[in-house]
Amino acid sequence: MTNINWSQFVNNYANSLTKTNVNNIQNNIVNDAIQIAQMKQPVIAEPYLPNTTAQLSQTTSELAMMNQLQMSEMLKELMSFPKNMEDVLSKLMTNISQNSTQTALMLLTSSINLNSLSAMLQTNSKEGIANLYKMLAQFNEIGLKVNDEQISNLSQIISLVGSSSQNEASSIKMLMLMYLPYLPLNNPEAFKLELSTGGNEGSLNSDDSVKILIATENYGNIQAEVFKTDKDGIKIELISSQTFPVKEFKILMKEESIKYNININIDTAQKEIFNKEKNKTIKTQVFMNTSPGVNPFLLLISNALIKNIHTIDSKENLKEIRKEKLKNGKS
Repeated sequence: MTNINWSQFVNNYANSLTKTNVNNIQNNIVNDAIQIAQMKQPVIAEPYLPNTTAQLSQTTSELAMMNQLQMSEMLKELMSFPKNMEDVLSKLMTNISQNSTQTALMLLTSSINLNSLSAMLQTNSKEGIANLYKMLAQFNEIGLKVNDEQISNLSQIISLVGSSSQNEASSIKMLMLMYLPYLPLNNPEAFKLELSTGGNEGSLNSDDSVKILIATENYGNIQAEVFKTDKDGIKIELISSQTFPVKEFKILMKEESIKYNININIDTAQKEIFNKEKNKTIKTQVFMNTSPGVNPFLLLISNALIKNIHTIDSKENLKEIRKEKLKNGKS
């Protein structure tokens, strides 16, 4: 396996973070969005109620609270983003609709167009704010009450999407976040991403690799590297604690391999030094390192890898909750 100094990687990233003047960016987005909204037809003539909103409407007078997944779905609808990450990546390369296998083959031989990604984030965030205003106006027309806190969260997250278009690292990070709904979009610090200038010295995979460190609640830290192989396939090198269910992880990644009809080889190593006590105060945290010219299919598989590890971690939490309920029921 490639020798990765993860501690240095995380420290370097933390020290290199720079703050963006988000307030000014948000104001610009809102001002532009107001102009867009004013150019539209009156709300009554062109109502905007996303599908998610219709599903959440309990009565004619109130709107149900949204969970994280519903919030993510509504955000995509407001900003006209596809439901699946592969569709976004495909759209950045071509507007032609393709199946999963065709998309995978195209992405595997391409580089992500960061200029197009930044433009998409900026344009769609302005559209999202405009649609949010239209939706609120429509709520008022039909007498539907909304939760101010949730509307405020929607507005803030849409503004963050727009502000992320200002640099390459933020653009890639926001793309990943939008398709990892379990990570609160309004708490992007749970996901840290660093752009490197190249691969590790002596590494055969060079720039075409993504390095990932995930802090889990039940299995400690998990390290992974995802890279292309010479045979147009994907290889994953994963190091975990001895308690991490590697077999279940491989089954989940096999589903990704079948979905895209792409060969994914997985090498795993379980080390005693990774063993840690369960920590209920820890929530999923992701540290990711890649290059600006990273292969878009690697981002897609990395996204799936993070999501699958979180799924396994969450299932373990559910087991603990069930055990606790049974214990309390017997006492």
